[in-house]
Amino acid sequence: METDISVKVLTTEDAWSSSEVQKAQLEDPAIRPILERKLNSEDRSSWQEIAPESPATKRYWALWDSLHLKNGVLYRKWESDDGSSCRWQLIVPKSRIQEVLRETPDCASGGHFGVMKTLSKTRERFYWDRLRADVENWCRECNACGARKGPKTRTKGRLQRYNVGAPFERMALDILGPLPVTTKGNRYVLVLMDYFTKWPEAIPVPDQEASTVAEELV
Repeated sequence: METDISVKVLTTEDAWSSSEVQKAQLEDPAIRPILERKLNSEDRSSWQEIAPESPATKRYWALWDSLHLKNGVLYRKWESDDGSSCRWQLIVPKSRIQEVLRETPDCASGGHFGVMKTLSKTRERFYWDRLRADVENWCRECNACGARKGPKTRTKGRLQRYNVGAPFERMALDILGPLPVTTKGNRYVLVLMDYFTKWPEAIPVPDQEASTVAEELV
């Protein structure tokens, strides 16, 4: 089922109207070459044509088939692997990234969980090149996060041993990648290990989305 793709109001309606967002996208040197071709109904550029562009533009070029225009504004269409869900993510120009992050306050929960919550909420509606790195940096510098973490000189707790008494009582997981994309579209490896049996599993996955990891884990 398609979600509402209208541009949400973050501060003022004018600032996030379709015309203003399109203008900001055209002013972004990484987005402009892609948006202009989409607006002119042109086919995807060849590699020779895109080669002189910036790395960011090339990464958007790689997403060509999932990029679409809505009211003249560039969006990314994200679909789950089984096709049961669809999400429209506004391609955010660099000039608007800080504003989007300010409106997503979940990094205040602190640490890794703050980053993951902020990532999840941001990806519900938005996408841009290097989104994850920007969210991590934002949460690291966020005053709320710093306040929750307390002084850097605080005493560290002693290492503890976690006792497990049955399989699946405690699991460890990590994600390896990005790697070269396989013929099945996978570019990461989800590594799982059961603490009790020490049994490892390595599972190829196409992305690092929480839903993807959860599905494979279950």
